[in-house]
Amino acid sequence: MTIKVEGLAETLRDLGKIEPDLRRTLAKEMRNVVKPLVADINNRIPKLAPLEGMMHNGRTGWSNRKNAVVKIDFRRPRRNVNAVSTEKPVNVVRIITRGAPVAIADMAGKAGGQASKAEPKLRRPNFAQDLPGDASRYMWYQIENKIGPVQTELRKVVDDVVRQANRELMKVRL
Repeated sequence: MTIKVEGLAETLRDLGKIEPDLRRTLAKEMRNVVKPLVADINNRIPKLAPLEGMMHNGRTGWSNRKNAVVKIDFRRPRRNVNAVSTEKPVNVVRIITRGAPVAIADMAGKAGGQASKAEPKLRRPNFAQDLPGDASRYMWYQIENKIGPVQTELRKVVDDVVRQANRELMKVRL
């Protein structure tokens, strides 16, 4: 999901130079706004392995399951030499999972997985059919109806911090 806010990159850059405390406050408030969404995602991730074959201690075993987390990143993105666009997208708030088993089980079946070019004796069963629901079954399942209020709250937080930053700038210039 993408929420587009105009002028955010420039504001964040200026804010980091002028008021680092205000920038930290912005990150904290953004994280607080997104926390209920992350909690909902984490509640959807099952505690027990969804398939019997995922019950092991390896890297992709369900014992290494990790919850979704919020990442706040104000850094400027890397320059893409092939990009023609003049816009610089900044992914400020990201909700991600670090664990391989959750990522695998979450996105299983996204690419279809029905046609395999391998010879029949080497083909693996399509375990996405054994998992409940469609692809993105944990991370973004039924989030569309919850993203609107989160987006509204994030805009309010950004607008409030921009107002505070402008007040600080006015004090400096006077």
